[in-house]
Amino acid sequence: MERFVIVQTQLSDETIKKLKEVTGENTVKEALSKAIMHYIGCEHAKVHVGEVKKAKRRGGGRYPVYLANLIAQAKSAGKL
Repeated sequence: MERFVIVQTQLSDETIKKLKEVTGENTVKEALSKAIMHYIGCEHAKVHVGEVKKAKRRGGGRYPVYLANLIAQAKSAGKL
């Protein structure tokens, strides 16, 4: 049984446009899928080791940043 994982990434419009051109796909989903499958099997890709920017967790876990800040302020003022 296969397990699927949903991922998110930030790419500029230019990067997406170029990725579609290079892969020959019309949708972002198919272009990314094709690029990832190529990367996994490519012997030249294993030579390149780059830094991956990790996303920072929001201050309150699942809360938006502005809401986490409000909760922190209320806690420090003793209102929560």
